[in-house]
Amino acid sequence: MTNKKEISKMTVKIGEGTSEMTGDAKKTEDMKVSLKVSFSEKMKEITFKPLEDLKKGDKVKITVEKI
Repeated sequence: MTNKKEISKMTVKIGEGTSEMTGDAKKTEDMKVSLKVSFSEKMKEITFKPLEDLKKGDKVKITVEKI
């Protein structure tokens, strides 16, 4: 089994993007992120709960790492 410290040594940041929330999201609600290469179908969605409540207009940054 790999622990968090070992995983962080193996990760490579491959990109990031910023956006603005288009609606409110409470920390009890699921959020989903989808990635898509311009010429293909989208990849599997990633579901998570935000660590704090977000409001419409909040700026967010999404970082993608290869693990």
